Amino acid sequence: MGIFSTSNLKSSIKNRKYYNQIKSSGLFDYEFYESTYDDFNGDALTHYLTEGFKQGKLPSLDFDPDVYYRLYPDVEVAGINPLLHYVAHGKAEGKYIQQSYSIRRKEEICETNLAFLSNYEFDIEPLVSIIILTRDGLNHLKRLFKDFGAKTNYSNYEIIVVDNASSDGSVDYLKSLDLPITIIENSENVSFSKGNNDAAKIAKGEYLLLLNNDIEPTYGWLNEMVGTIVYNDGVASVGAKLIFPFYFTANREVSYNIQHSGDIFAERMNPCCLYAKNKSDSSLDIFDSSLTQNNQCVAVTGAVNLIDKKVYDELSGLDEEYIYGLEDVDFCLKLHKNDYKVLFAGNAVLFHHESSTRVKSESYFENDKHNFSVFWKKWGQYLSRNLFLDKINSIKFFTEKNLKITIIDENNPENKELISEISQKFNDLNYYVELITDMKNNYVGNSSDILLSFTDSYNLDNLIAREDIVKVIVNRGNLTTDGYDITVSLDDDKSGDININEDFASEFLEKLENIIKDDYEF
Repeated sequence: MGIFSTSNLKSSIKNRKYYNQIKSSGLFDYEFYESTYDDFNGDALTHYLTEGFKQGKLPSLDFDPDVYYRLYPDVEVAGINPLLHYVAHGKAEGKYIQQSYSIRRKEEICETNLAFLSNYEFDIEPLVSIIILTRDGLNHLKRLFKDFGAKTNYSNYEIIVVDNASSDGSVDYLKSLDLPITIIENSENVSFSKGNNDAAKIAKGEYLLLLNNDIEPTYGWLNEMVGTIVYNDGVASVGAKLIFPFYFTANREVSYNIQHSGDIFAERMNPCCLYAKNKSDSSLDIFDSSLTQNNQCVAVTGAVNLIDKKVYDELSGLDEEYIYGLEDVDFCLKLHKNDYKVLFAGNAVLFHHESSTRVKSESYFENDKHNFSVFWKKWGQYLSRNLFLDKINSIKFFTEKNLKITIIDENNPENKELISEISQKFNDLNYYVELITDMKNNYVGNSSDILLSFTDSYNLDNLIAREDIVKVIVNRGNLTTDGYDITVSLDDDKSGDININEDFASEFLEKLENIIKDDYEF
């Protein structure tokens, strides 16, 4: 629809009359509108005047239509374009306007975080080598390095940028910066692991900081991270609190929510069987008390990760068998296995523009499949054992989920009392219990950890469940004065049998835990 459309002559005349005034007002930003909204053709201002304002599009970051409508509801009721109304009448009448919510909320987050900063002081600031990989990421680099020195609040650092054959002027831009930058200019796109390992070889710092190019820092971030690793014993890695930026189109519902506050593991069947995910509870405020302190966690993302260089070298850096995925989780598990701590620094706040750098092409899914194959081969046994023990003891370190026990029975009257008794006791221990009496589809699902079968009618090998589920066959003996005489056989040759009397639930889990600790093969 053109600006002079005859379908609504009155609106068209107004659009024509005030077009140039709106254009010169400074409240319509062509560059912003065209880069933010790509679902139109033709002149951007014409589109906003005729269609865009009806779709809730912003004319610029300096004018919030929602605020204008809220303050002056008669404008909205009349269906008038709020920016046109302001330029035509509102400005002369002294009507109030505000910057967009995206600007206001961002400033509020940055200002609030100042109150939580530790502002660490050091006798001598240890040198930090900041390592950044980039490929055709000029716009990201410009955002990352905007006011970089002022936001960093830490003076002793060097920057090593690994450029993976960029063709968008990234290298020239980096050379123009007045910052201590060394550039490794690659002729090909090397992996995240190799790029960081290559940079680590020439790094002079006591600490390495792995930093994505799609990060936007806030004031004090580096001082907070360095202080956290220096003033806490046994810590080899520190991650940061990452916030989703504001999304004007897709993913708008996650704008300014927590994107990362440490990693946790969850279950799935394919690819088997456990995977790391960011702790990003959208119900929590950014400054919830649990998120404004340093917390130990099993892993943090490599998007922002401060690492003791001696430990990085000791553990041979990032595993180069991975192709852009899971190398950061792999490294953190190496730290855990070698008794080093990983901390989440709750007051080191950065915005992570992650969705703008991930293109899920066919190669992405192929790499994902490859990476999980490598990861599971290395860590499957280790992770399954640790998550199982974590759930039994409700530690909530490797995972936030409770233990889930699935009981299979065929409505056998002889088992009814026993199953009821042990189900209640498992519930008392804060475990989930599921009873299945019909296994025609063989489906158990991906969330069950232990399978208790009170029947031999089903072939447990045919069940649709995680590969690391613990399968247990319960064979009831005779009822005795001491309780049920039960023999529990694990689906593993090394485990042997567990003979349990009286309190089935607690004795079973205690003995099962000991077996898992020793030599149980998942």
